[in-house]
Amino acid sequence: MDEILKRIEEAVYDGEDDMIEELVQEALDAGVSPEDIIQEGGVVALDKLGEAFNNLEAFLPELMIAGDCMKMLIAKVNPYLKEGESAFKGKVIIGCAKGDLHDIGKSLVATQLAVNGFEVLDLGVDVSTNKFIDTAEAEKADIIVVSSLLTTSQYYMEELIKRLESEGKRSKYRVAVGGGPISAEYAAKIGADGYSRTAQAAVKMAQRLMMIQPKQELIVEQD
Repeated sequence: MDEILKRIEEAVYDGEDDMIEELVQEALDAGVSPEDIIQEGGVVALDKLGEAFNNLEAFLPELMIAGDCMKMLIAKVNPYLKEGESAFKGKVIIGCAKGDLHDIGKSLVATQLAVNGFEVLDLGVDVSTNKFIDTAEAEKADIIVVSSLLTTSQYYMEELIKRLESEGKRSKYRVAVGGGPISAEYAAKIGADGYSRTAQAAVKMAQRLMMIQPKQELIVEQD
């Protein structure tokens, strides 16, 4: 089993999208759980690629191709995830802030939340404030998660919160933020409800957010 998971990891890391479905099916046929395929195969690859990107050893096109591979992997294993294994914990709207096309971190967070009992609607990249709000309204979301890797895009996190305030909707949604340049201090400054440093930490953050009301306090998960 370790061998097939390693092959999946390598395929995602290298962006070999023509191999992903076949490898995932091979793993499923061998009795590997869907959760392990996601976590020990895909997530490990994206974590390593993200680290390589931070060290200037990998570049944006590679991240985007790997992200597409991860989406294929998730689509393939999704029908095999056990319904009801994790009780429904809440509905999350997630996306990259307007102007930001870096979705590897956002995709990791969306995956982690989805396999831990949250219903996740991923809006993708370059998401406008209007789209965040309109979708949250239409879907009756509990949490809005905004990711940004660009300092020029993080402004829209604050704009979202201000818009919710001005439209009298702030008390309806918990707003969580994250991404490379985002810190807990910035989250506090703009009045967010949650901040997490990693995708793994985002699960605990979201679980804690569901236990409080919007604007009650800032939930921070660093590890």
